[in-house]
Amino acid sequence: MSVRIQTLTCLALALAACGAKAINYYDSYDDIGTGAVPEAGSPEAMPPVSWILAGQAQNARDLGGTPLADGSTVAHGKVYRGGPLSGLDATGCAEFARLGIRTIVDLRTEGEFVYVPDAACATAQAQLVHAPMPVPYSVSPADYIADLDATASVAAVFALLATDGACPLYFHCTYGRDRSGVLAAAILSALGATHGAIMDEYQLTAAAGLGSYPESLQAVLDEIDRRGGIEAYLASAGVSADAVTALRARLIAR
Repeated sequence: MSVRIQTLTCLALALAACGAKAINYYDSYDDIGTGAVPEAGSPEAMPPVSWILAGQAQNARDLGGTPLADGSTVAHGKVYRGGPLSGLDATGCAEFARLGIRTIVDLRTEGEFVYVPDAACATAQAQLVHAPMPVPYSVSPADYIADLDATASVAAVFALLATDGACPLYFHCTYGRDRSGVLAAAILSALGATHGAIMDEYQLTAAAGLGSYPESLQAVLDEIDRRGGIEAYLASAGVSADAVTALRARLIAR
């Protein structure tokens, strides 16, 4: 068992004192691996996808290439999602440097990122921003919607994406699946992706070997619609129309 897994196990045990569900969320961590990528041509492969940091950071990939409703796509090399950067070795540090990532957004709570910090080589290169979302212990629709309701964190990320010099940006949670999935859904919705395209991008997490909770993400997409659509949701979260315009200009391939 790696040091990282041991650390997360200790954290899970400590959290268990606050509720049995804590262990349920973290227990599977040592069964996931670090960035498994399906072989080309395998039934699990869901192209197009640009995996990054294979064997270094689990489930790490570029949102670039995601199709948008108007026929355009998300620009490559601008915004990445995945798991923690704590396991980077010399090879991972070199790839991280080549990617030119300028901002790391950590969606984990303080207890998580204090026990499992991102690698020093990553935080030396990129600005580290903490934008915590609640731990989705049961990975239920209600848990995912609770992360959608972490509007201060969502607004902070959108402000960064609209800021000159903040991209390329990498955001992550514990698995690069749940909180990252909710945030990716908001970003892709703002860029004009359909629900189907957002769900396809989310399901790449299953292709990486982590499993997925599509009914929980679908609840997020339905909740955004219930609140009047993505622009109404973002406005209620404190994201300005100018920020959305700037984000679209930066992240849509032309």
